[in-house]
Amino acid sequence: MKQFTHEDGYQVLLLQAADDGRGPILFGDSVERARTEALPFLLGEEFPDVYFEFPLIGAPFLDVTLLYSKLDPGTRVDSPAAGEHGGLLDWFASVCDEHERLSCGFELDTKEAVLPEAAVHFQPRQSTELVRPFFEAIGEPERADLYLKTAEKMAPDWSLSFFGLFRGRPNSPLRVCGYISTSDHEKCAKDPRRITSLFDAVGFTAYDDAMLQQISALMATKPKGADFQLDVYPDGSVSPVFAVDVQFGIEQPEAVRAAFTNGLASRVMGLLEGWGAADSRWKLGGDIAFARSLPVELDGGDTGRYAFTLMPQWTKARWIDGVLQPAKLYLIAKAGMLSESGKK
Repeated sequence: MKQFTHEDGYQVLLLQAADDGRGPILFGDSVERARTEALPFLLGEEFPDVYFEFPLIGAPFLDVTLLYSKLDPGTRVDSPAAGEHGGLLDWFASVCDEHERLSCGFELDTKEAVLPEAAVHFQPRQSTELVRPFFEAIGEPERADLYLKTAEKMAPDWSLSFFGLFRGRPNSPLRVCGYISTSDHEKCAKDPRRITSLFDAVGFTAYDDAMLQQISALMATKPKGADFQLDVYPDGSVSPVFAVDVQFGIEQPEAVRAAFTNGLASRVMGLLEGWGAADSRWKLGGDIAFARSLPVELDGGDTGRYAFTLMPQWTKARWIDGVLQPAKLYLIAKAGMLSESGKK
């Protein structure tokens, strides 16, 4: 009955995701890099929120996102892929206890033989007063206005909540992200032209009627949640890239197979496959469900239980200049001690 480390939990979850021959099909050879390169990013006392991201058509690869809700001052990542990150982590450690539901973290592109500099993520939600300090902490204060000015333009039903910055990319855009309100799903499903007014308000012009119809059809599946993503260049212009994450609302691993057989995930994936944005590999998502707890010996000789959970959460549809790109599937991977109530 050993105590598990974050590294143990991560390895179990990644190997489970790749089990039964899924690894080569879904992740390619990047799964081996993900097993080692992500380990220095497993920060904090609590296991971070970990997401595995991979395409549903074309060459397989794996990206790994790690998000933290609490960090201690002085926390550092022992990896060159983290770039200059000390100021960011120290600043987050100074504010995370004062605000609810904040998160920050990194996204690792493990399909490359040598990892590029990790993207950084921050979710301020409604605490917009933290946006400018965040960008000051990463040494790019001019980016704050890109987010704040875009937020002012968004309709209430499409409000911004989080963002990401791919620092290693040339002319790196700021990815601004928000949630589409549940009440707006049905409106967009009934009237695709409604989406144009939302695009026009923020200055996004790279769409056509086919793209509007596809977004409308995704909203008609009645997702449990949906968020959107826009890229804003340093000069304030909006890139031709737009994406929607369609949430499945799967809360327990035992619900995964039904969702992928005749539930919401099946309906959404059927659309994407029909549009050529996915192939049949999406059906393997119905097999990726894992929940297990193991006894561990606690300090003082008591016994507790350490739990692992792995399941699909959402799919991303993305367009460039109005043309639908390969879709992706996202898995959430959780590990940690169970409390007395049975929750991590």
